[in-house]
Amino acid sequence: MRKPGIIVLLSIVMGALFAALVYRQLREQEAAIEAARRAAHGESRELLVASEPIPIGTNVEERHVRLVPWPVDLQPAGAIREAAAATGRVARTSIEANQPLLESQLVAQGAGLLPLLIEEGKRAMSVKVDAVTGVSGFITPNSRVDVLVSGNPEGQGGGEQRSKVILQNVRVLATGTTIEQKDEKPVEVPTVTLLVLPEEAERLTLAARQEPVRLALRNYRDEGVVKTGGISTEALLGGEDPPPPPPPARRGRGSRPQGRTVELILGSQVVRQAVR
Repeated sequence: MRKPGIIVLLSIVMGALFAALVYRQLREQEAAIEAARRAAHGESRELLVASEPIPIGTNVEERHVRLVPWPVDLQPAGAIREAAAATGRVARTSIEANQPLLESQLVAQGAGLLPLLIEEGKRAMSVKVDAVTGVSGFITPNSRVDVLVSGNPEGQGGGEQRSKVILQNVRVLATGTTIEQKDEKPVEVPTVTLLVLPEEAERLTLAARQEPVRLALRNYRDEGVVKTGGISTEALLGGEDPPPPPPPARRGRGSRPQGRTVELILGSQVVRQAVR
C-alpha cells in the first residue's frame, strides 16, 4: 500500500523540478531576446519634451509638455522625466518644440526671473523712455538698440542743445511701465530694462537725467559700432546756405533811365535829363 503513495510523491517532485527548469529556461530566453533588442536599437527611457514652442518667461502647463521614449545613452544631463516636475515653473530660456526640458531651463514660479538673465559681469538697468519708444511695440525683450540722449551740455535752459548716441548694440531685457505722479494724478511711464556693463551704467545714469531717453532699434545681425560726434541745434538748423538774391528786374519802356540824370525844374514841371 505504501508503494503507490511513494510513486505519486516522486511524480509530484519530478514535475515540480521539470516546471522550474522550463521556467528558468524561458526567463533566460526572454533576457537574451531583450539584450539583443537593446543591442540592436539601444535602451530607451521616457523623458519630458516640449510639445510646442515655449517662449522665455512662460508658465509651463501640462499642454506644453509630453513624455516620449529617448535613448538612454543620448539623454542630456538634468533631463526631466515627469510632467509634474515641470508644470507650474517658469521657462528661463526659449524652448523649441520636441526639445527635452532640463532643470537648468526652468525656475520655480514666483522666483525672480530677471536676475537669472543677467550675464556675468553685466548689470540690468531700467530707464524711462519717451512714449513713442515705450508703446510702439517694436522694441521687445532681446531686441538690440542704440541709446540716444539730447540736452544742454552746460545745463542751462537757454544754451545750445545737442544730441548724441551714447551706447550702441545694447540688449533689451524687459519692457514695462511705472506709475508716477503728474499734475497730482497717477500716470503710466514707459520703461525699458537694458543689459549694460558697469561703466555703461554710469553713462546711462547721466543720460537718464536728460529725459526722455530715446532708443533706436537695430538689426539682429548688425553688431558694428559707429563713432559719431553728435550734432548741435546750430549745426542742424543753421548749416544751410542763405537763398540767392533775386535777379534784377528788367526795365521797360518809359522806366527811369539808367546812369546819372539831372533834374531840371521848369516852373511847375520837373524834367530829368540823362548825362553822358
